[in-house]
Amino acid sequence: MDLKGFGNYLRWFRKSNNWTQMEVANMIDCSLPTISKIENGEEFIGYRLFNRLNEIFEGFGMVYDEVHMEKIFKFKQARSELLHAIKNGRLKDIEKKLDKFEKYMKEKQRVNKESLDKYYDGQVRDWERIHYDSDDNIDKQYFVYAHLVCSRRRGMPLEQFLAQAIGIFELRRKIPDFNDIPNIKLSNIEYELFLVIGKTHMALGDDKTAEQIFRGLLNNKGYLESPNNKERFMEISSIMARMYFDRKDISSSFECLDFIFAKYFNEADTRIIYRAICLLSELCTLNRDYVGAEIIDRFLQASKELMLHILRKYRLKQTA
Repeated sequence: MDLKGFGNYLRWFRKSNNWTQMEVANMIDCSLPTISKIENGEEFIGYRLFNRLNEIFEGFGMVYDEVHMEKIFKFKQARSELLHAIKNGRLKDIEKKLDKFEKYMKEKQRVNKESLDKYYDGQVRDWERIHYDSDDNIDKQYFVYAHLVCSRRRGMPLEQFLAQAIGIFELRRKIPDFNDIPNIKLSNIEYELFLVIGKTHMALGDDKTAEQIFRGLLNNKGYLESPNNKERFMEISSIMARMYFDRKDISSSFECLDFIFAKYFNEADTRIIYRAICLLSELCTLNRDYVGAEIIDRFLQASKELMLHILRKYRLKQTA
């Protein structure tokens, strides 16, 4: 979707009806900053909000329908699935998701070409035109990065891997000074590239540069409202804990672990899993599977003792 095009259309439609951004936000049940970001082309509109806005447009006899929304979200999903496969590190999974992603890249190119043809033929207006050009280089970054990870798995030297990772970042823009990382808005793939660049520096023994990158990512202001920020902070803290441990900086290593365990204790998913395991123990007992019930109970007791030991021994603070 052309984010600028949709944002311009929404702004024109809102002003033509003398509505404020707050009035539109109330109509579709979202926050005022969300409307502002959509109008400025800074935020990819979600499926629910798109449908709510289209209901309003339809009420005035107008529809903004660049491309079927399921296709757009499949494009995004293909990116996420590829990145997830890369993180898991299994070559077969990466290659499978890479093939799927390549198919979607070709589909996007086809849709974009059809839209351009209609635009030049005068069949659609400028704000109606489907435009993926701004995403092309991002797609290339995902695509080439996946191939690079496969090459590394097959034995590519670290130095070469590092140089090519930087080159992939620069497919869109020049890689910024590492001191500037906290103040730069990063895409998901740029975050991932910075993370792997930092990890590679660490593997090469350059802990100073690695730490600079990791701390920059932890302090990146562009992720304060991201739903992924907690997962990212946990990931970086885990990497830094190992880095500090290897350099015998025990206090800093425990500081990172402090953050991880504090988040773990307050993770809703963890509590759900705990309750599910307790219920499984009861079901085992009900089915007279006393061996299974005993194994579960020993596991829960050992987990409890481990957490209490960590809290007492290292004074980790459990938040409310």
